[in-house]
Amino acid sequence: MNHLLRPWRRPVLRVLALALAVVVAPMPALAGETPANPPGPIQASIQKAVASQVVVLTKAPAARADQASGTTTDLGSKSFFKSKAGIITLLITAVGVGATLYSTSNDRVKSPGK
Repeated sequence: MNHLLRPWRRPVLRVLALALAVVVAPMPALAGETPANPPGPIQASIQKAVASQVVVLTKAPAARADQASGTTTDLGSKSFFKSKAGIITLLITAVGVGATLYSTSNDRVKSPGK
């Protein structure tokens, strides 16, 4: 019943929210100071990743061919889907999808909207 007595409430709240967003959004830009990015752990990680890519690119072609064969990952382990945990994961997923399809096709609840 309250919404019938004050039909102006929702539009006024929307206008106030929009005005607040318009006022608050440019505040960091108006502050005048740009924060300096101090070299931290992220910058060190980026430099380390760039250095490791340079090392990978300078390896012999035979070593790169061994890595690109697809049987092992960069960590030297088997592919996930060929491991015991990967096979179990695929089986559980297949059983779940099969049960879902069976349940939806054999649903005893019939609605008039169907």
